Amino acid sequence: MPEEKVLQTLGPKFLHIYLTTPIEILEQIVPQADKKGYRAIVITCDPPHERIRDFVLPLFEEASKNIDPDLMKNMSIPNLNIPGIIVKQPFGTGSVTWANIECLRKLTQLPIICKGILSPIDAELAIKYGANGIIVRPALHIIIDTAPPAIGCLEDVVNAVDGRAEVFVDTGIRTGTDVLKALALGARAVLIGQPILYGLACGGQDGVRRVLDILKRELVYDMACCGLTSIDQINKDILYKH
Repeated sequence: MPEEKVLQTLGPKFLHIYLTTPIEILEQIVPQADKKGYRAIVITCDPPHERIRDFVLPLFEEASKNIDPDLMKNMSIPNLNIPGIIVKQPFGTGSVTWANIECLRKLTQLPIICKGILSPIDAELAIKYGANGIIVRPALHIIIDTAPPAIGCLEDVVNAVDGRAEVFVDTGIRTGTDVLKALALGARAVLIGQPILYGLACGGQDGVRRVLDILKRELVYDMACCGLTSIDQINKDILYKH
């Protein structure tokens, strides 16, 4: 969707960029974010490389026709159904460090939210270099298939941050019960992606509204089961740890 149409929508909007984006590009787009009405900068901290895979599913032929050709240059070689090393070129210079966030901090006064953090150590480093928020999300799951789920890392990250930044959680949220657990573990908010897309694919705008309604009703029901009447009352005392 063109940026002009996005900016016409209601609700807060965040500008999303990648940690591997060249600084020359960031210098052009980030300073304009505040003027355009964005509320924050979300920077995805994905690894700038692809993992070694024995097999990679080929891209859908129809989908590949609509993918940006510049992006396609960085994708894997055609799959020959044989073991091989699949390498993706980094989007940036290949020398990504926490200093990239420090440089970004100098370009804007907007809050910076680091997305894709699982480690408490990384959360502390993100704050040290200028981040105002953390999104606990297993960005590594596309690189390392044994990476832990976001919900399993959330409490440790919340404890490490200790109120110095907002902590959000993303990925794996499928029910209102999941939302309740995440809030109980200290998340400031819960981000939902795939369920929204499922609703959109099945029913358009009404489908999205239906998905959100289901999640909300499940959350309210589960809160009632725990004897809670407001979000502010949610805490980890409602959880049982084996």
